[in-house]
Amino acid sequence: MSRILSEAQKKAIFTNIPTSVTVNDEEVTASRIWANQVHGYPAISLNISNDGVRRIEDVSDGILYYEATLTIHILTENTDQNNGAIVADAFSQAIVEEIATWTTPLTGDVRIFDSREDIGTTQNNGFEDDIYDYIVSVTIYHG
Repeated sequence: MSRILSEAQKKAIFTNIPTSVTVNDEEVTASRIWANQVHGYPAISLNISNDGVRRIEDVSDGILYYEATLTIHILTENTDQNNGAIVADAFSQAIVEEIATWTTPLTGDVRIFDSREDIGTTQNNGFEDDIYDYIVSVTIYHG
């Protein structure tokens, strides 16, 4: 058991974040990237920090879990077809709904325990030049 997420665990998180939503009867697809990658819009940018800082034991299965913070930036822009804020809201909803299912562990025991406590509220980091940045912060656990 490692205190730090393995590459396989990071890949499971990365690939399970939704990148497609329907807005005004139109499918909108975003790039899924790590925070240090260059992107266009829309993009879903992921960062994992504070990995392995605290540990807890799940008494139901006796597994020791380490805690990490997953920060997701939903970056959108206004287009002729859609308002960037509406697109960011749709992606936020889809992402939160997906992460709420992680009470059943992903590969490598990556999970959340309680969607009400582990998934923070979506924050609007504002916009600049018709670019929107919505943020979802998630406490994830891994064994």
